[in-house]
Amino acid sequence: MKKLSFLFILFFLAFGERVLFDFGPNIELVTTALILSSFYVGRKKSFWLIFAIMLFSDLIIGNTNIFIFTWTGFLLPAFVIRYFSIPKSSSRTKATTGTIAGILSNGFFFIWTNFGVWLLSSMYPKTAPGLLMSYINALPFLRYQLTSTLIFVPLGFILTETTISLIKNYRARIRVQGIG
Repeated sequence: MKKLSFLFILFFLAFGERVLFDFGPNIELVTTALILSSFYVGRKKSFWLIFAIMLFSDLIIGNTNIFIFTWTGFLLPAFVIRYFSIPKSSSRTKATTGTIAGILSNGFFFIWTNFGVWLLSSMYPKTAPGLLMSYINALPFLRYQLTSTLIFVPLGFILTETTISLIKNYRARIRVQGIG
């Protein structure tokens, strides 16, 4: 699979979900794009992919003063997700470790962005109970984000690994036919 094509597909899906066909609050494909790109093309390209998704989609849909927390909530995990990838692992192992990495990424996003809401908005008093209330009120959003991660990340691995396998089989058949 060509890496650039793969990145374009991930960009289109995550950008499209944010801008064109929103599935609902915090049901998103950015985490899936983050995990898959980190596993298959590396952390630098993953970082720039997520940066592009956030930049171009926010230019259209807008954001609030917590955008720095939202963006870094997705960008910072791009640097560590790659360490979850086990070289030469099975498809099932990749999907499992990728899903765990996605759940951890969601947890970081939840803690980080809700801290940003508490810090930068007037919604909550700048007290420990105010911070706690920001986390409690955001639990439904965490549930939606975790649900999307539990569905889309394994599905993404299944589709990616199936595509890679089909391409390898096709190339092998072409080589055999060329020889025989």
